[in-house]
Amino acid sequence: MVVFQEILILPLSRKLIPLIFFLILSVLSWSRTTSAFPTIYPVGTTIHDRSKAFEGYTVYNAGALSRIIMVDMDGNVVHYWEKPGLQFGYTEPLSNGNILVDGRYENSQARGVFELDWDGNIVWKYSNRRHPLLHHDFERLGNGNTMILYRMFRYVPKISSIPILDDYILEVNPQGKIVWRWDTYRHFNEFGFSDEAKGLIAEKGGDWAHTNSIQSLPDNDLGDPRFKKGNILVSQRHTNIIYIIDRDTGDIVWKIGPDDALTLGQHDAKMIPIGFADAGNILVFDNGYEGGYPPESRYYSRVVTIDPLTKKIVQEYDASKSGLPLWTFYSPVVGGAQRLRNGNTLIDEGVNGRFFEVTSDGEIVWEYINPYYKESNINSVYRVWRVGPDWP
Repeated sequence: MVVFQEILILPLSRKLIPLIFFLILSVLSWSRTTSAFPTIYPVGTTIHDRSKAFEGYTVYNAGALSRIIMVDMDGNVVHYWEKPGLQFGYTEPLSNGNILVDGRYENSQARGVFELDWDGNIVWKYSNRRHPLLHHDFERLGNGNTMILYRMFRYVPKISSIPILDDYILEVNPQGKIVWRWDTYRHFNEFGFSDEAKGLIAEKGGDWAHTNSIQSLPDNDLGDPRFKKGNILVSQRHTNIIYIIDRDTGDIVWKIGPDDALTLGQHDAKMIPIGFADAGNILVFDNGYEGGYPPESRYYSRVVTIDPLTKKIVQEYDASKSGLPLWTFYSPVVGGAQRLRNGNTLIDEGVNGRFFEVTSDGEIVWEYINPYYKESNINSVYRVWRVGPDWP
């Protein structure tokens, strides 16, 4: 089952030409080392520089296996989690050695968040039929509560005459009680849309914002109340907006977008915590495809680090930083990035199922190609995590 999916609908227009060109080049490049698929063929671990990579384990949803797997740096599966009758989506490893996973039972349409111990036992879960459309992200908070991203259909005439698929965030305590809620549609006027954008959103209806990541801000040294610990950093793919919610007031107190095109159709916006290189800055997987109203594309992906105080990109990775053509790193949808303790960055080129680790100067020191393909011959992976060798 494909749990996370984003459907690309491309009219027969000039926008189709670059995509066709990209696909042709990708097919032709399979025998070359500058490929959008493996840098070295076949799959599994293709690069491993032990002197420069952050040694540990990579955790992700293997998709075709309906299990969560943990692989070592050489690509060997050293552990996995599965539960008969439970289909898995995105997962996050926890500091206690358990994992949080998005899942649903085979006989149910409602998705929930499940905490599994090392042996695959369910030690906590939250599933509510009133909130069946869980999607894209969740996070275990420091107080033991869990923050979860949902969406639902609403009719909101001030946004569109067409029903919208609107995102909202819930915080639930360990007993399953909802203790905080934030609805996107209520803050429509705070996003700063132009009249043109408002008109295009009204025409679109449906999945107008497409929130795809949420994070409770970590401790930081920014010295600005907008970035206080516990405020919530949010990414919206369809609007090109990354913003921060004041946890106490519910107001949007900081944002980039919608008109600066700093990122296009981005995913996985996360503030880097203290103890890591560039702490306090925001790390973003910048997909580069069909973001904004009207939509813009660049047809290659980047990973950028943004200074939230200046709203400027202070570090950027694209394929050229590794001496490769720009098109060899491109995930139109899905993907993510994680800053590692040695200063390197782990990147999930989601559509191609390619995970790779780069140094600050762009050297690829580890690369792995997901060898597990779904029936549709797709090995895409929504997001991955690197844990240290001592986890848990």
